[in-house]
Amino acid sequence: MMRRFLLVALCAVTFLGLARWTVKNTAAADDIKAEVIKAEDARNESLPKGDVPALEKIYSDDLVYTNARGETLTKTQHLADIKNRKLSFVSFKHSDVSVHVYGNMGIVTGVSTSAVSLNGVVSSSPRKFMNIYVKQDGKWLCAGHSETPMIQ
Repeated sequence: MMRRFLLVALCAVTFLGLARWTVKNTAAADDIKAEVIKAEDARNESLPKGDVPALEKIYSDDLVYTNARGETLTKTQHLADIKNRKLSFVSFKHSDVSVHVYGNMGIVTGVSTSAVSLNGVVSSSPRKFMNIYVKQDGKWLCAGHSETPMIQ
């Protein structure tokens, strides 16, 4: 009888410990997702404004930026396009946004129906996008961007 009581007590303590650990980890994961979303929101506020100084702080130095045409640009090239108004945003809209975190990396995916002007030609065709954030020196930086046109 005493063994059964000890076994039940041990199981209860183990269960409660696991439940507490799960709740703590879920809360921590939600906090990290919120940090990544905050970095994504800062990027989304800066892009339509053409705010190159802000974007310089948001992008990692080794940014890999692949646009909907399949061109891969460096941070310097991408920011030059914005600064020279070669790339600008007529409107900015993202939907179906989701965030996944893996340690010091966050991945943001969604659909963009932003109207983008590239060399004076405006396109608003829907595109799937993926932004990759890495945590460096305590700050989330966008290290990768990729867009893919959606089949309609």
